[in-house]
Amino acid sequence: MNDGEWLTLGSGEMDAGGVRGTGSTRRVPYPGVVFPPSFPSRLESFVLRASAATQRREGAGSAALLGAGEEFVGYRPYRPGEDLRDLAWDLLARLDRPFVRVTRREASEQWTILLDTSASMGVGPPGKLQAAAELAAAVACVALRGGARIELFCSDGAPAPSARRVADLGRLLAFLGSRRAGGSAGLADLVASRCVGSRCGRVVLIGDCLDLAPELLGGLRAPGRELLCAQVLAPIELAPPHSGAVEWLDPEGGADLRCELSRPLVESYERALGQRLAAWDALAARHAFRHTLHPSDRPFEEGVRALLEV
Repeated sequence: MNDGEWLTLGSGEMDAGGVRGTGSTRRVPYPGVVFPPSFPSRLESFVLRASAATQRREGAGSAALLGAGEEFVGYRPYRPGEDLRDLAWDLLARLDRPFVRVTRREASEQWTILLDTSASMGVGPPGKLQAAAELAAAVACVALRGGARIELFCSDGAPAPSARRVADLGRLLAFLGSRRAGGSAGLADLVASRCVGSRCGRVVLIGDCLDLAPELLGGLRAPGRELLCAQVLAPIELAPPHSGAVEWLDPEGGADLRCELSRPLVESYERALGQRLAAWDALAARHAFRHTLHPSDRPFEEGVRALLEV
């Protein structure tokens, strides 16, 4: 394993079979975000394909959902707590999935994206912050193309530019490209900050979720609001080798230990991670919000399709 491939379980909450490091804090190996020149056109292509596929599957609507009024423009998935009288019963019978009718007034709703930029997001390769920023950009692009307004909050506290039109996407990409993984503030701090406004119709959390207990999301739920969570983890975190030297890292707590892996040590780590992922899945199923696991080496297109079901 090379010097840049580190394992982390974040914030010192779990350790690998009782092993904790006490060495000096080191800079995370993959702290930045770099969007290649082709990224905007790749985003545009993805959103156009996703919009066309959604229209074919759900049978409706214009991709440009701008404006106000009660004009019918399409369908969207039913959100827990909504009035059942708004269901599109014909689609439910045909697709065996609940959808509601969307008007231009609703299409201009607000989406809020919460992005983890803490130090643990600098683990890779590929870096988790890079993958998370790509997901955030794609979610924003889908929302803006649909006429929604975007609010983006990063755990580093930097004020993000407002995004109300597709033309604002360039400024949003520049802001995301300037983010760096660092500090201890993560999704838990964003949730506790109560930055999500009461008029928000969809909340999207993107990060490794290692500082966030699933039950803390209760404060974000509201009638008619959709809650989605993309958990971004590096391949080395999901499938660590069973032998060899490894840097066991807690980027935010400062623990940094080089050790030799053994099967019992790795199996202990895998059990702890598996229990955490299972807790997320169980709570998502119980409270009807969406939780997806996104390895940092997976293309953003796949992650957004799973998260938004487009």
